[in-house]
Amino acid sequence: MKKYRFIPGLILLVLSLVAMSNENIPAPISMVLLLATAAVFIYSSRGTVYFSKAVKAINSGDYEKKLYGVRMMKKALDAGLSNENAVVAASVMLQNDEEERAREILEPLTKSSEKKVAGPAMSSLSMYYWLVKDYDKAIELCEKAMASGYVSRNICINLLTYYLAAGKTREFSNLLEQMGTSGASSPAVVDFLAINEMFRSNWKQAGAYLEALCVEANPGFPDAYIHFAQVYMHYGEIGKAIEMLKEALDSDFAKYSVYTKDYVNEMIRILSDGYECVPFAEAASRDNKAILKIANGQFPKYEKAETEFTGSVIPGAPQMPDFREIVSEQSQEDDRDANTELSEADEKWLRKHQD
Repeated sequence: MKKYRFIPGLILLVLSLVAMSNENIPAPISMVLLLATAAVFIYSSRGTVYFSKAVKAINSGDYEKKLYGVRMMKKALDAGLSNENAVVAASVMLQNDEEERAREILEPLTKSSEKKVAGPAMSSLSMYYWLVKDYDKAIELCEKAMASGYVSRNICINLLTYYLAAGKTREFSNLLEQMGTSGASSPAVVDFLAINEMFRSNWKQAGAYLEALCVEANPGFPDAYIHFAQVYMHYGEIGKAIEMLKEALDSDFAKYSVYTKDYVNEMIRILSDGYECVPFAEAASRDNKAILKIANGQFPKYEKAETEFTGSVIPGAPQMPDFREIVSEQSQEDDRDANTELSEADEKWLRKHQD
C-alpha cells in the first residue's frame, strides 16, 4: 500500500550522492541533502513503526492496549505499509467494525502477483463475505486461495465454517479427511471433528473428542461447550448439558463466532423449562438437519410437551458411555511405544554387517 512513498527519499539520496561526488558543490549542501534524505526515509517508514506498536499492543491481551493497537493500526494504514502488513492490518479492521475499509484494502491485494500476499488477502477477504452472509463468495475465495498453493490452518478452519453455514456437509467432511491429523492440535479442528462424528451418528466418538477438548484443554471459545451440551442432550443428560452451556458463557464470544451469549442463554432457558427440555433435547439430535442448525447457531423445530419433566436425565435415552475412559484408552494407543526388540532375523543382519 502506498508503494511509491519511498520515491522522494530515493531521489534525495541520488542527489546527495551526486553532490558529494561533485567538488563544485559546497559540502554544507551535501550534508543538508543527506539529512533531508534521512528525514524523508524516516517519515516514509513511520507506517512500519505504527504497525509494530499496533501488533504488540493487540497481542498484549489487555483491553485498553488493544484499543490503542487498533488506533495505531489505522495510522499505519494511513501512513503506508507493505502489502503483507496491509493484509494483517485489514484483518484487524475487519474485527473492529471497519468492514468496508478492510474490503477496499483487500480486494486489490487478492490480485497481487505475490503468492504470499494474494493468498492471505483472499483468506481475509472471505471473512468480510462471511460477515455479510455471502457464503458462496466466501467459499469461492478460500478455494481459489488454496488452489493457488496457499494453505494454512486458518484458511481451512474458515472454509470448514463456511461449508457448514452453506449446508455443504459433504465438502465439510471431505476437507476434514484431506487435513488428516495435520490440524488435530487445533482446538477448532477438534471441535469440527466432533461435529463430523455427530453427522455420522457416532455420538460416542464425538463425546470423546469434546471431553478431551472441553474438560482437559479448556478452549477459550463457546462452540465446543455448546456441541458437548448437544452430545449430553443426545444421551438425555439435561443437567450436564446445562452445566456445559454455563461453561460456554464464560468463554470468549469473538466477532466471528457462530454463537452469541443470547443464543446460549436461550438454550439454557429451554433446557430449564420442564415442558420444553425433553422435546428440544430429542430434536437436537433428531437428524443431520437438526445437528446442522445448532452448528450454525440456530434452533431445530420442536413442540412443547403436555406434561412437565422435573428430572435431570431423560428416561429411555441411550446410556452415556464414560468419555474420559475412551479418551484415556485412545491416548494410550497413540502413546504406545514402537517395538524396539530385535528379532532373530535382525540379529543375523547385524552380525553380517558389523565387520
